[in-house]
Amino acid sequence: MDTVEVNLVDTLRNQKFISLLLLALLVTYVLPFPFMTNFFHDYSRVKELRDDMIKEHNAIVCHRVLETDPDFFSSQGMKCNDKYYRPDEETVSTGELLVYADTYGKYLEAKRELRRDLPGLKVFAILVFLLSLWFGYSLIDLTVKVSSGYEGGLLGPLLAGLHSLPALVASEALVFAAMFVLLTVFAVPIALFGPVGVLVAGFIVSPAFTLVIPAYYFARRVFPIGEIWRVARGNPGGYLSLGLGLSVVEILTVVAMGYTLSIGLGVLFLVILAAGALHYLLGSLGSLWVYLGHSP
Repeated sequence: MDTVEVNLVDTLRNQKFISLLLLALLVTYVLPFPFMTNFFHDYSRVKELRDDMIKEHNAIVCHRVLETDPDFFSSQGMKCNDKYYRPDEETVSTGELLVYADTYGKYLEAKRELRRDLPGLKVFAILVFLLSLWFGYSLIDLTVKVSSGYEGGLLGPLLAGLHSLPALVASEALVFAAMFVLLTVFAVPIALFGPVGVLVAGFIVSPAFTLVIPAYYFARRVFPIGEIWRVARGNPGGYLSLGLGLSVVEILTVVAMGYTLSIGLGVLFLVILAAGALHYLLGSLGSLWVYLGHSP
């Protein structure tokens, strides 16, 4: 591999790079967004009702305990949530929760609506996956070319990314298989740490998928596990920093989706657009710098 020197500041100021990034955001997130609004709404509705059910369960259990000996528990400073307590309403048990029947009925209806949205979500997920590989490769190709004084337009990098798409899909599938085996081997230690273990596993694994693009770009290997391991071993700080950044972006996006009803579709759109831009930057400039051995 020839020596490649990438200047982040110069790249971010480059008009061609910014234009390609904006095109990627337009095609990947802006145009499909109107077709996903029902899913975002229903997903937020399910989460909101689930939160209400947990609050109702806590309120019901608290009041029932309090009512066993009001004088004693009150003297101990015990207080219960009255907002989510309706003593004359019918309750039902669902899993470990004791909730009001009408809330549970709304929850089941919201889940049915969400299931109807799943086919569209699958199409959207596949589309984002393919477009991310295509534009991610194109952004890296343009970045490397710009560092060498490239004077051409965007068509060359776009065609290069499109031409490499089948190999990138195969590479991602192979990396997924390898990561699945790895996570299966370490499933017990991960489970012992609960949500923290899952989070740590996520930002350790996620850079591997992002590094597929620069690994294929420079090494032209469809099975890039050796290249990715070389990068992780040679630049662990950069590798983990990349994983942390990707995990934070993903968590913020999921949290925003869960509060669509509260923040509104307009704010959610801006959050998704910002998250998409960060993901593309981390997947192109970030992964490129980590691959080349720099600390992002």
